[in-house]
Amino acid sequence: MRRAFLSPLSLLVLLAACAEEAAAPAPARPAPPEVAAETIPAQRGRLVAERICGFCHQVTPERMSAVEAAAPSFMEIANLPGRSREYLREFSTQEHVVETLGDPPVVMPTVDLTPEQREEVIAWLLTFQRDPATALQKPTPLRAFE
Repeated sequence: MRRAFLSPLSLLVLLAACAEEAAAPAPARPAPPEVAAETIPAQRGRLVAERICGFCHQVTPERMSAVEAAAPSFMEIANLPGRSREYLREFSTQEHVVETLGDPPVVMPTVDLTPEQREEVIAWLLTFQRDPATALQKPTPLRAFE
């Protein structure tokens, strides 16, 4: 078996090339597209939801929850009748019993979000609402996901 061997001179040339590449300025990144001011809270809410809610809930269409839970996805929650901002504010501050595979049922933890984080998560959740008219209907209690 043949071993690769770098002479001291080859090693110095290689290191010099790496140093030049590291010293070269990074190519300019294109400026981000203009973001509407109202989408900023929702984007921050996405980050909070992924970090805190994403363990049990699917908070984006492309990323499943971390565990198989009975928690409904944000897409489901947003499109249930009566899911207005006001309803979600109240609901998100209460404890909820969720169905689990084992016994006894597990209580959904009441997460200590700041009022600002709560509003941002609700803003993110409402981005999935396909029919805003559903928020005008009487709220129905969330049931465990089957």
